[in-house]
Amino acid sequence: MAWLVFFKPEPTDSSKHKLSTLAPPSIKEITIAPAQRPRVVLVKRTSNWFVTAPFAARADMARVDGLLGLLSAESGQRFAAQDLARFELDHPLASVKIGAQEFSFGGVHPLTNQLYVLTQDAVYLVSPVYFVDVAKQPTDYASKQLLDAAENPVGFEFATFKLTRTDGKWQKDPADAALSQDDANKFADEWRHAQALAVSQPRAFKASEHITLRFASGKTLKLQAAQQEQEWVVLREDEKLAYHFTLDAARRLRDLPLTPKK
Repeated sequence: MAWLVFFKPEPTDSSKHKLSTLAPPSIKEITIAPAQRPRVVLVKRTSNWFVTAPFAARADMARVDGLLGLLSAESGQRFAAQDLARFELDHPLASVKIGAQEFSFGGVHPLTNQLYVLTQDAVYLVSPVYFVDVAKQPTDYASKQLLDAAENPVGFEFATFKLTRTDGKWQKDPADAALSQDDANKFADEWRHAQALAVSQPRAFKASEHITLRFASGKTLKLQAAQQEQEWVVLREDEKLAYHFTLDAARRLRDLPLTPKK
């Protein structure tokens, strides 16, 4: 990125300038348009956010909150939105549309390392922290939580065993007297709270394991899994997204825990 020469801002008072008057709870859609990457669209449905382009997925709420942070951004300097090339805003690094308001990111101020942002017919200097969530890859906006909060597993089917909760009690097939109800509950909780290190869109996936989950709602979810180098990758067949876990996390998700006998 080229360095910019210093430009004197318009005469203003010493107060901070708010970049927006929009309130985060009112926002229903966010569009991120990087200069050289696919456009990402995030949509709010009821109280949950989803990625709708360039693929469909549950959204990472931390990323959504980071983007909405632009609405509360303040700047100590405001410039007239003229000769945008001097701010490198003639060809922005990226633009973000939050609700009806658009923000375009330009160059870096050489003295403060702040970014020039164009919005509502003015140019502002803001902290680069506001660009962090804008600069992510499309898959970074997908939730890393393997299961949705509403997906409460009550049945697991692996190649070597089944675990099913019936009338509030877990039963393993083949039977295992060493497995306690606490052990089974811990195993189910590992799945309920499983969070991947990363999410990807595999072009091809060679599975070595097939796992079926049944939820309290009656829904069934089929998963494919495979160890790839030093990670365990789980593909949700319904989302066509792969969730990448450490081998330690894989052990907790594949092996039933057994409480040591006293």
